[in-house]
Amino acid sequence: MRNDDAFSAGYVMGKEIGLVVYKVEKDGSLHGLWTIAGQNGNGTETLTPK
Repeated sequence: MRNDDAFSAGYVMGKEIGLVVYKVEKDGSLHGLWTIAGQNGNGTETLTPK
């Protein structure tokens, strides 16, 4: 789902369910914060177009 400069997605990896929310930057990169259901904590990632 996208709303203005935010993009979010749910995903499944095996038996794990996750959620990631990205900020869409003007240069096309995505700065994300993710979490997995039932797990403590979260992580970050940056996706950069080639």
